[in-house]
Amino acid sequence: MKALVIGIGTATFLSGCTLGIQPQGNSPSISYTVPRSYQIVYLRAQNQASECLRGKKQYDVYAQVDPVLQTALVAVRGPMESIEVARTEIKAVDARHTEVTHAVWGRSPWDNKALNAMRESIRMDTSVCMVYK
Repeated sequence: MKALVIGIGTATFLSGCTLGIQPQGNSPSISYTVPRSYQIVYLRAQNQASECLRGKKQYDVYAQVDPVLQTALVAVRGPMESIEVARTEIKAVDARHTEVTHAVWGRSPWDNKALNAMRESIRMDTSVCMVYK
C-alpha cells in the first residue's frame, strides 16, 4: 500500500499536475479594500471558512493574526496539510480600512464561486458559502 501511495505521488509530481494555490500568482485571486478594521475582517474570514466547511473533515482552517503588523491570515488546507486550497490575507490600511486578498486553488470547489463567496462574506459581514451570479 505504501508503495502505491508513493507511486501515485511521484506520478502526479512528474506529470506537472499542481496541487493547491500556486505561489507564482497563477491561482485565481482578488484584492479590495473594505471600510472595517482588520480585526473584524479577520474574524469574519475565519468564521466564514469554519461555517462553510462544517462537516467536511478533509479540510482544516488555519488562522493567525499579528497585532503588531496589523495583519492576519486565514487559510484552508486540504487533505495533505501543506496544500492550501483557499487563503485570505488581511492588512490594515488604517484604523478603519483593511486591504483584503483572497486566493483559491482554481479547481472545483475551490474556484471562482468560492472566491466570490469569500469576498461577499467580507463585504456583507455574514457567512456566504456559495454565490450564484
